[in-house]
Amino acid sequence: MRVLMVGSDMPWAIERHFVKYLTQYGAAVFLYPAGDMVFNYHSKNIFNKILFKTRIKTSYKEVSEGLVDKANEFKPDIIWIFKGMEIYPETLVLLKKQGFKLANFNPDHPFIISSRGSGNKNVTDSVGLFDLHFCYHLKLQKEIEERFHIPAIFLPFAYEESELVYTDPGVIKEIKRVCFQGNPDKYRIEMVSILAANGFPVDIYGVGWQKTKLAKTFGVEIYGIATRPEFWRKNQEYRVQLNLFRQYNVGSHNMRTFEIPAVGGIQLTEYSDEQAKFFKENEEIFFFRKKEELLEKADELLNMSDSRTASIRSQARERSLRSGYTFADRALTVYNAFQQLI
Repeated sequence: MRVLMVGSDMPWAIERHFVKYLTQYGAAVFLYPAGDMVFNYHSKNIFNKILFKTRIKTSYKEVSEGLVDKANEFKPDIIWIFKGMEIYPETLVLLKKQGFKLANFNPDHPFIISSRGSGNKNVTDSVGLFDLHFCYHLKLQKEIEERFHIPAIFLPFAYEESELVYTDPGVIKEIKRVCFQGNPDKYRIEMVSILAANGFPVDIYGVGWQKTKLAKTFGVEIYGIATRPEFWRKNQEYRVQLNLFRQYNVGSHNMRTFEIPAVGGIQLTEYSDEQAKFFKENEEIFFFRKKEELLEKADELLNMSDSRTASIRSQARERSLRSGYTFADRALTVYNAFQQLI
């Protein structure tokens, strides 16, 4: 099996996990870094940045043409596009005419564009052109199948087992505060503000929080974004790890859904049917359905006995390790689906 993957090769890109494991399963994989090529173009200098923002020149044309050239050179069985902001729909039509099978995975949402980086017209207009979709969101999977009559497979997010940093709980000194790791938006600012206004101490790790009202809010401490080893340690150290969705994750789940419990973190997050299928409520994960319940659960967890929280941490981690929530497991789902497609 030959797979031409179109996405990013940045250290944080989930594409890199799929390259690793598909290769281990026997596929020949080439990663065409379309996202990185566009990023390198508009970040090269201020002139290019202005051209990109005003859409006078985006470099999408060059990247799309380069993809066609690479496909004809590599001759893949499958072209797997992650999101696809940089690739014109017309390019996909051309590739299909040349006989290539096309698959897509969008880790955001094709129809909910919440920021400049979460999607664009290329993404939305290309949904119906693929032969196969992978969807992290069950509702989106159903919508694609019904609207476009295209096969769609549920592909949840995951955690990467090889990068996981886990420390014996007996060595960890627990921090009895609420922690949130991520960048701000209106909803996240509101939720953290509610906690702080009701006397709950909150530590935040991320970029952009110093520009919000929370920078001067009593009880809130703001730190820079954590490195990956630090990220895992923070998940384990804090009594409460808060998981707040972006707009496109509402009703579904996100990466934190799996990353927090993988190291025995205690997760407090908004309820969704999907998350409730992955972890047992009040035993492996804690949900809030309204603002009042957020406060109730935070209070319950911060005042819970050490023996009870130790049990929760153990159960959450055990569930993660035995349930197939790793990228290796997700990549096997992809590999099998590709075998069927070709």
